[in-house]
Amino acid sequence: MKKVFLFATLIALAITASAQRPTEEMMRQFRSTVQKRDISMRHLESNIPLGESVMPPAKATKEMPSGRVWFPGEWEEVQAIVVTPYYEYSPDTNLGAGYWAADPLVTGVAQYYKYSGGQWQEKGMGPYKAEMDTSSTFSKVSFYLMDAIQLGGAEAWVRIEQMSDSSLVLRRLERMNLRHDNVRFIVGPGNSFWYRDCGPICFYHGDNDDVAMLDFTYYPGRALDDSLPTLIYQQMGIPNYITRIEWEGGNCLVDGAGMVFSSDAIYSNNNDRYGQLTWDGKNPNTINYSQVTPLSAAQVRQGLRQLLGQRATHILPAYRYDGGTGHIDLYADMWDENGFVFSVMPDNYSSWVDYQTGMKNIDSLCSYNSIFDRDYYTMGTLPFPKKDNGSNFNSQTEYNNNYTRTYSNHTFVNNVILQPCFSTVGADGKPTAEWDRSNLEAIQQAYPGYTIYCVDVREFDGTGGAIHCITKQIPAENPIRILHKNIYGFIDAMQGHDVPVSAIITNKSGISHAEVMYRFNGGDWHTLNLNANGNRFYGILPTSAYDTIYSEYNTVTVEYYISATSNNGKTITKPMTAPQGGYYNFFYHNSLDTLAVVDSSFFDFDTTAMDMDLITFELGTSWLVEDTTQPRTVSIETPDTPEQLFSQFYPNPAINQANIDIDLLDGTTYRVDIIDIMGRLIHSSTLSDAGLIRYTINTQKLASGIYNVVFSSKSQRIVRRLVVK
Repeated sequence: MKKVFLFATLIALAITASAQRPTEEMMRQFRSTVQKRDISMRHLESNIPLGESVMPPAKATKEMPSGRVWFPGEWEEVQAIVVTPYYEYSPDTNLGAGYWAADPLVTGVAQYYKYSGGQWQEKGMGPYKAEMDTSSTFSKVSFYLMDAIQLGGAEAWVRIEQMSDSSLVLRRLERMNLRHDNVRFIVGPGNSFWYRDCGPICFYHGDNDDVAMLDFTYYPGRALDDSLPTLIYQQMGIPNYITRIEWEGGNCLVDGAGMVFSSDAIYSNNNDRYGQLTWDGKNPNTINYSQVTPLSAAQVRQGLRQLLGQRATHILPAYRYDGGTGHIDLYADMWDENGFVFSVMPDNYSSWVDYQTGMKNIDSLCSYNSIFDRDYYTMGTLPFPKKDNGSNFNSQTEYNNNYTRTYSNHTFVNNVILQPCFSTVGADGKPTAEWDRSNLEAIQQAYPGYTIYCVDVREFDGTGGAIHCITKQIPAENPIRILHKNIYGFIDAMQGHDVPVSAIITNKSGISHAEVMYRFNGGDWHTLNLNANGNRFYGILPTSAYDTIYSEYNTVTVEYYISATSNNGKTITKPMTAPQGGYYNFFYHNSLDTLAVVDSSFFDFDTTAMDMDLITFELGTSWLVEDTTQPRTVSIETPDTPEQLFSQFYPNPAINQANIDIDLLDGTTYRVDIIDIMGRLIHSSTLSDAGLIRYTINTQKLASGIYNVVFSSKSQRIVRRLVVK
């Protein structure tokens, strides 16, 4: 009766004819208009009214994050990536013949659209239903991303509308022959799929490097996506802190050491009175935009500085023809704290406004000082994509309206990069178009050692984004943090001299030992044990020996990387891709005379500990409120009949031991593998018994962190997540 009462006016419009399912081409147009990435100005054209004023909190709540905080760079270790499959929303009532679609506004109510005259037109609002798309070309992208996330040793956290959809996800992954053993589900309603922009910006806080989330306000009109951080808090247990500032994650770039970069698109998003959609949960006529106090540019800068950029906050001019967002993630990226990788437009686009803006922004970014008091530098450049036939774009307007292609819009997952490409991906995992394949080689050079997982994203053309825009990182537990002033380029000033090397290394348990692995011209690896002074680890690379050993070479290449092990037994390298060939390197010209003058700008002679105030800070809590919504009781584990025979580990997190109750029925033999977050096998054993048993793991022998415990038999594979403190 309630549904009939609430939507009586819409139901009265119903006729006996049934609606037709929109074609893929119609839905492509729907995504590039209604569901496009940038809807920053839609609320100004909406028929939904501006409602009551919402006053900002007079003061922060008491339970703020404990201790000092730091925001990790995107290249750092992650435990999970959040993504969603593509849903098609449609009116949940018979509105008559024709092609219909819906765009959710709030829980249970959507804006209706009818396809008429070659375009989608608004046709009122009412109840809607969500159907996961598992067959269209566009929908396949999210499943490939789930596969790649697991390849990178992380969990795929998949937001679904209802728990029953989990079986659809797993079945589709299996049918596509993709990984499906490391998937968890977040259950709740959504608007779209732009999870970079609406998702949380995660940070570490306190002596134990606990993970928490910073939740910025998302575009007015997408209230359901705006609540994604709350869903993660409710179902995954990560604390969430909400700020009134409207900002999208695609416009956020941090160096992992207290500096943040963004574009001035953030100013226009905060200079009106429109907040997020609200309603009373009963009468659709009460749906309105909350009214907020506009923020000046100075207030926005102050807020960003106090929240996550206390060393420095830099706001750059936005691109004008990038699909509308002005987001920095369409052309700039970092793979460590020393510099940037840029997407650079070719000179034949030099008349474009964004070409000129891009060149100026690159110059600006490379003029700022890193944590090591030297300028950031260009660590690599990415080529610019072309049209499907390999030709250039005819104009900036054509590019903006129909393409918005960029290779920068990718996502790091530990040692894997989820990389957009713009042609069919072949059996070798590489794009098949010659121009696209050639560009992939340049991408690989810019990101040494990374496994590049290519996904054809041409279906995103015209929507304003790609892979980076629809994925969101959740940082790893128990991080080992390494900040390193890398040595790079030709350093002939040091010819005949040893080279100093150092790094700032931290972990909640302390660092047991650290070393530098180095080699000359691809030869044998040598080990340099680093000395410690607090958080500073330092040593001298004996490079002077190359003068006689490699004198016949015109150029000598020195490759090196850092390895650090914590007191709780975790080891990580810098760069993270060192085991796959991702090394730092520098060069000597043997043809030059030995120079006595040392160019100290390349090197770090400092052996004193770094003040933690330089790389961590206190949150500006006047901008925050704590998310205090009640946790939801919902199963987030993979549903399957064998799963019912396995409980969950308890206690979890565990300190001394973890238990799990298992019903082995009449007797089944399982292999038990304990795998760490990087995908490494830590321990393997065999379980053979019958009936109800309690299986115990001595977690004192495991380093703090997240593990997957895999129980596998001839016909089953059960995965249980275990967190060790």
